[in-house]
Formats: sequence, structure tokens, C-alpha cells
Amino acid sequence: MTTISSVLTINQPHIPDFTNPLGLLVHCHERIEAQLSALERAGEILRAGDTQSLPRVFAAIDGACAHFAIPGVKHTEDEEVSLFPRLRERGGTARDALAAMTELESQHRRGEQLHAEIDELVGILPRDGSAEAKELDRFNELVAELTTLYRPHILLENNFVFPIASEVLPASEIQALGEEMRARRKDILQKLEASRSAQAGRMV
Repeated sequence: MTTISSVLTINQPHIPDFTNPLGLLVHCHERIEAQLSALERAGEILRAGDTQSLPRVFAAIDGACAHFAIPGVKHTEDEEVSLFPRLRERGGTARDALAAMTELESQHRRGEQLHAEIDELVGILPRDGSAEAKELDRFNELVAELTTLYRPHILLENNFVFPIASEVLPASEIQALGEEMRARRKDILQKLEASRSAQAGRMV
């Protein structure tokens, strides 16, 4: 199960921190890709009827749903509240990204609808292997639509929007973007720090 700490382990050298907010957004996309793959694999196992794997499968599904419900929502806010408005303020210098951002925001709304449908279905899906074929088919259909939505969306942001942002936004604006992203995760970071302190206390 993906945890908040695994998403926001910001002191590891291979993971960008809030001083590199655009890099951190790309890293968030990598975590999203991992959750999509987990959902796809879970659907395959459920369809195959592997009852022995059910606890592991539903742990992965629950982990993915939790990721999209908390870090995933904050990631969308990073873009729509902090990044996109800054690009729109640049006007002509970011004109190539303007139409893309409108489409990306529309895709965010559709993604939210799909997540709500998946969450509702997962909430009623029997966890003892007795799910009906139509329920499993619907789960896989929703996951397929979600991955079809996300993957080109991520490519467009990684390869087009974020590079434009790095070119047109001054260093002060990029720094402010990172500070807003950090503030948005204040509650998560506090829980993470408390967890680390508790673990350190147990080791003494």
C-alpha cells in the first residue's frame, strides 16, 4: 500500500523537493502512474478469480484510492491554484500552453468523476471473491477509462506545460510555487514528522 510518507520523502536525493516544484510535480506523476498500474493489475487478478491474492489486491486498491483522494487532490490544486494561474498571467509568453491548460482542467473534472465512481464501486465490491462478473467488468472499464485519460494528460504536462513554465516563470515565481505546494501539505508533513519522531522514540 502506498503511504503518505512514501510519496513525500523529500530528503532522498533522487526525489525533488519543494525547491524544485516542477520536478516534484513530475515525481507526483510517477506516483500516479504507479497507482494506475496497481489498479490495472488488481483488475486482472480479480477477473482471474485468484482468491488467495484478495487481501493483497484490495490493499493495493485501497492504497490507490487513498492516494488519489489525498495526494492526488493536492497535486491537482498545485496545478490549478498555483501553476496555471501564473502561466495565464504571463499572457503571450505562455500562449502555447494556454489552450492546453483549459483542456487539462477539463480532464481533471472528468478524472474526479471517474474517481468518485471507482470509490463508490470499491465500497460495495465483495471482498471474499463473490463479486459478480458485471461488477468486475465495470471496475476494469472504469480503470481503463482512467488510465486512458491520465497517461496522455501526464505526457502533455511533463513534456509541454512544465517545460514552458520553467522557461517563462521567473525564479521568484517558481520559488513561490514551491512554497505554496509545501503549505498545501502542511498537515501531511506534520503527521509525517510526528510519525518519524515516534519511531525514533521507540528506537531509543
